[in-house]
Amino acid sequence: MRLNALALLIISILLFGCGEASRKNLLPRNTGNLGEIVVIAPDAFWNLSEADVFRKQMNKEMYGLPQSERIFHCVEVKKSGFKDLFKTHRNILNVQIDKGLENKVSARREIHSRQQLYITINAKSVQDLTAIIEERLDQILQMFHDEETVRLIDRNKAFGKAEFNNNIANTIDLDIIIQDGFEVAKATESFLWLRLDREKPLGGYQHQLSQGLMVYWRPYTDTNQFSDSSLLAWRNDVTKENVEGPQKSYMAVSERFLLPYVTESSFEDGAAKEIRGLWRMEGYFMGGPFYSYSFYNPNNEMQYMVDGYVYAPQFDKLPLLREVEAIAKSVKSRSAREVE
Repeated sequence: MRLNALALLIISILLFGCGEASRKNLLPRNTGNLGEIVVIAPDAFWNLSEADVFRKQMNKEMYGLPQSERIFHCVEVKKSGFKDLFKTHRNILNVQIDKGLENKVSARREIHSRQQLYITINAKSVQDLTAIIEERLDQILQMFHDEETVRLIDRNKAFGKAEFNNNIANTIDLDIIIQDGFEVAKATESFLWLRLDREKPLGGYQHQLSQGLMVYWRPYTDTNQFSDSSLLAWRNDVTKENVEGPQKSYMAVSERFLLPYVTESSFEDGAAKEIRGLWRMEGYFMGGPFYSYSFYNPNNEMQYMVDGYVYAPQFDKLPLLREVEAIAKSVKSRSAREVE
């Protein structure tokens, strides 16, 4: 009896300690497509004029693309229609309107499925909801975008080649998780270019798709190196020297139709910058969107730019751009990865 009681106590402790992890492991895989959000709201709300404003704000376009593409595609669901079919979706935005609620936005993960992000907006009234959306929607959409990036990084970690990642890490002195299929196109002492070229059928023809990731670095000596103009000039200098196109053309930032958009970001404990914009081949009709991530690495006192681009003239660019952004966002200092 004494032995059985001890065994039961040990099992209880183990179950208690592993309960949360076990619960998450038992959750089903999430459903839905990349860049999709299920939006739940009270049935009556969808018939109001405020719902049209809400739809417009939810359907914001991603900056830095050559054609209109929404950041997210929203699936509208009435509260009464929120059944099991939708509960495992990867991204859920639940709008609740009731005078007894406190106005707030909350986020939880893995409620009904693995790697699920479930954000709830509580509002006392439709007017309060409008105010919350105006103030917090950009932050909410950014949270969903960041979560999609994390999912892509996890996918690349699961299906990529560890040996290839290690070789790249040794080259650039940073840990990085590369999407499967990328190959080295060019490598120098301070520049690395990876490419994934493939074909996709459309209209009875095969069309070329190309995704690229460039990593380049330089000694960090002055804060002016992080000015917007310095970063863009650096990118142009590097791509002119290293990225050749047809007929002696070369890659450059395009400002003809759209100016590059720079935002503050972070790299581990330090500041960083992200740039979205368009690239073109000088001297040749060819171009597309790019995303770059610039930061300082204190481990080797170097400034880095991890720069992804897409060439896919017949197709939507955003899903492909999200993939190279995920590779860029996977970078970590070597010591930081070891700590994990």
